[in-house]
Amino acid sequence: MCVRQAGIKNNNHQKSTLMKTIYTLIALAMMLGSSLAAQAQSRRITGVIRDAQTGQPLPGASVVAKGQLTGTTTDAEGKFALTVNQKNSLTLAISMVGHEQQSMTVPTTDGPVEVRLKIATSQLQEVIVGASRVEESLLRAPVTVEKMDSRLIRETPSATFYEGLNNLKGVDMVTSGLTYKQLNTRGFASTGNSRFLQLIDGVDNQPAGFGFSVGNMFGLSDLDAESAELVSGAASALYGPQAFNGALLMTSKDPFKYQGLSVQAKVGVNHLGDPNTNAALYNDHAIRYAKAFGNKFAFKLNASYMTGLDWFATDYTDVNQTTAPELRGAKNPACNGLNIYGDEVVRTLPGAGQVSRTGYEERVLTDYNVYSLKLNGAFHYRITPKIEAIYALN
Repeated sequence: MCVRQAGIKNNNHQKSTLMKTIYTLIALAMMLGSSLAAQAQSRRITGVIRDAQTGQPLPGASVVAKGQLTGTTTDAEGKFALTVNQKNSLTLAISMVGHEQQSMTVPTTDGPVEVRLKIATSQLQEVIVGASRVEESLLRAPVTVEKMDSRLIRETPSATFYEGLNNLKGVDMVTSGLTYKQLNTRGFASTGNSRFLQLIDGVDNQPAGFGFSVGNMFGLSDLDAESAELVSGAASALYGPQAFNGALLMTSKDPFKYQGLSVQAKVGVNHLGDPNTNAALYNDHAIRYAKAFGNKFAFKLNASYMTGLDWFATDYTDVNQTTAPELRGAKNPACNGLNIYGDEVVRTLPGAGQVSRTGYEERVLTDYNVYSLKLNGAFHYRITPKIEAIYALN
């Protein structure tokens, strides 16, 4: 009797395992079928965006498929390519700073489309989302906001977009080297602005233990920077006491909107005519790849590498405050050179007066070759059209 019951239980267990296997195979078949159906319904839309007045191509224009949550931007020739999961006709929303937004219905027939954007009659109604946390125009913003969009980032004459922020109104920049530049507003000029807030996609990039943001040392590369909004006045009402001296809101490129492979190379020369060294090369290279899978999942990868020879600190001015100004200089036995280390301590010897050690020049102690390596990866998942989960590693 016991043996028979055990056999029945074993038979039931086998049936249960078989049914689970069948259900799993059915679910996999349904998922595969839906995936194939989505691929069958997908279509690729290509076209070019031009200026309505001049006919010139518009690089950096935004192209979004309404109802698809998928978009892209035009390349240097104004061309775009967009893949959507919809076979029938759909509507594209095309926009660009300085031009009027336009909607265009794309028919089911294949072939490139051409859109001509008109120049906006007024550029004072540009929408700001990040700086004041609500969508409003620049004229109605409760604070003064200076914005650097993707086109200005691409066309900045500075070595990096972060250095180009120095050209905005009300901004000063303390340059401590090729890899470290500190923004200052409201007249505060120091190498560490502890009351100036920097956010990247809403996340504070202040290093732990420093108490202030170290410029763009751990920030965005030029290829992945979409915009930068600067609040030059006090922004404590919006972001707390950390933004007493202002706030900088940097936004990276959305992989749903900016897809494909991008490569950038910058080469320059510095130390021309420098008596301390020969001319040196400055190299800044970056690569970015982004891909979206439908309207739900997307990822991006970024890598940038900069190398160069930093400036030499060769100011040997005597800053010894205990010596009369007319007696200071290289012949001063108690000379305290600005970029000389080890000569700070001054002693008074009987019969000889004040003396100090010779010290060491900074260029003997320091290697001025610098580099900066930035790596970034991010996965984006859209839970709903207005809620997005992001996992990023920097």
